[in-house]
Amino acid sequence: MVVFRCTQRLAKRFALELAEDSPASTGTLGDWYANLLNIGHTRLVLCLSERTLLPVLLPARKAEFPGRFSAYLAPVLHGIGIASGLVEAEIASLGDVAFARTRSRSVLGALNDFAFNAAARLQHPAGPGRLIEAAVELADMPSKPIGQRAPQDVVHELFRVAGRG
Repeated sequence: MVVFRCTQRLAKRFALELAEDSPASTGTLGDWYANLLNIGHTRLVLCLSERTLLPVLLPARKAEFPGRFSAYLAPVLHGIGIASGLVEAEIASLGDVAFARTRSRSVLGALNDFAFNAAARLQHPAGPGRLIEAAVELADMPSKPIGQRAPQDVVHELFRVAGRG
């Protein structure tokens, strides 16, 4: 199961019913915070792992979010050097989807910071490949809520601690 902790803007855009409380995500990366990101005429969804702040960018279309989230997450994980077996296990854990309210102001602050930096990298997005490249670049950006470490370093550590890598 994967839980998307959505901002009100995103919930309104996709007409999502947000639960006050929900079960925890079963994947190693935990719950995902999600918000809309507008860059010119391009509408995107920016997702951040609550545990690691790993970013994933995908088009803000019902055909893409949340149904194809794993198709954008997998290449980002590969792009930061996570082994294929671990990526497959993480993707397999994303089965059911739930939507809930946000609960961490520090993750919301990081979401805003990542949105600003993503916008700078994506002035002229050129399709899904560029979204994945930008997410991998952002994964190397230090962030205060995770002790000024880069999300990719936290992801690697989390998979090692979980005994999965």
